[in-house]
Amino acid sequence: MKILVCDPIDEQGLARLRGAGHAVDAKLGLAPEALLREVAPYECIVVRSSTKITKAVVDAAKALKVVVRGGVGLDNIDAAACEARGVKVLNTPEAATNSVAELAIGLMFALARRIGRAHELMRQGKWEKKALTGNEVAWRTLGLIGVGRIGSEVAVRARALGMRVIGFDPYLKTVPQGLELTGLDAVLSQSDYLSVHVPFTPETKHMIGAAAFA
Repeated sequence: MKILVCDPIDEQGLARLRGAGHAVDAKLGLAPEALLREVAPYECIVVRSSTKITKAVVDAAKALKVVVRGGVGLDNIDAAACEARGVKVLNTPEAATNSVAELAIGLMFALARRIGRAHELMRQGKWEKKALTGNEVAWRTLGLIGVGRIGSEVAVRARALGMRVIGFDPYLKTVPQGLELTGLDAVLSQSDYLSVHVPFTPETKHMIGAAAFA
């Protein structure tokens, strides 16, 4: 298969593709117009977040059979245009689960201990110790909106820190151990920290906005 890689992936990944007998060209950072000129001979396009696979790209890729996104969502891929052409769309839903869950916990710690503010003050040569007094996360309540792969892993880590974890997810089939599944209003009203792990869809658009905070 002739493969066009548009966004950076690990060299080991490229080597595995080539080792499997595929012809792989890595052309990174192509502008939209350049991408349209390049795609015609390729049967597969591999992207991450930067490159957008629009209907125009799908139409120009005459030999295209599959589009692969190295990531969870498909926001940058026109899945409907691919489906209309019979092009298969794949992603890697588990690839970033641990790293995103750890990042969510890290950001929570940064908020709790005011690390960002302390960093900026130190850059200014100030140490306002009393103003930077933070909070322990133990015994606090973490609210999760969306308890899929990533949300579930955030819950595991938060429980290990001694937090109460509540969540809202109308599509959840199996409730992770230690998670209290409840309604959206309860999550919004009871949480000390809120972590959102949902895809961007018409259903979730503006889920967290002025009304939620009110």
